Amino acid sequence: MTSVSFATFCYSGDAEMLHQPGQLEFQINSNDYPFDDIVIVYQNCNPDDYIVDYSKKIKKVTITDKEFDPLLEAFGIDTNRQQYISDTDKLHTWKNHVVNHLRASAVVAGDYIVFADADCWIKEQRASWVKKGIDILENNSSIFIVSPNDGEAERTTRTMSQQMFLVRKTDWLSADFNQPGWHGDVRKHPEMPEYHGMIEGRIHHYCKHINKWRYVLGPDYRYWHSNKICTDDTGQKYFEKDYSKW
Repeated sequence: MTSVSFATFCYSGDAEMLHQPGQLEFQINSNDYPFDDIVIVYQNCNPDDYIVDYSKKIKKVTITDKEFDPLLEAFGIDTNRQQYISDTDKLHTWKNHVVNHLRASAVVAGDYIVFADADCWIKEQRASWVKKGIDILENNSSIFIVSPNDGEAERTTRTMSQQMFLVRKTDWLSADFNQPGWHGDVRKHPEMPEYHGMIEGRIHHYCKHINKWRYVLGPDYRYWHSNKICTDDTGQKYFEKDYSKW
């Protein structure tokens, strides 16, 4: 029987929002799928500082700066290869945007993995996008990952997003994330040159190298990236889920 794991992530800047009452349950239940196990990766923060407001058992794992390079190297990534570093954008440091997915994939139990950033969840779907995604992966060998809809057309593309996607675990663990075939030209994505070093850019280069793709589902499988962070009357931060306010 097919098993599916769900993995999400947090760091000190958004950990308290993920652990707001009902938030984690809301995020997981939005997928409408009975996940076999659930993993939270705590990057440079202590899981004991947060209460998990969710009835199901959670695997809580950590990753700290000193563990970044050994983990990356274990997955065959050259940590000495120069990557683009912005003078102004300090949020997209490449190692921080690679290690979470790798750390989670080392502990999940499922045949498939749903990776989701802490501020991403399904807004609407006519059936579980996870079931639809598994069907696509099982019947189309050219597809490496499947994503719910991002507000654009249904499509097959090499432009990746690490915000929310489904992948077969064996394919993921055997992938080459060391940017095969890439020669360092960040002008290929001038709107976000950091892309190439992040896990989404590494998936991109691997898929191009082996002629595989990302499949983005149609608008009836819509996810939401809630980067609108609000503060309530008590000063507590939370993710805004009332879409009419956007």
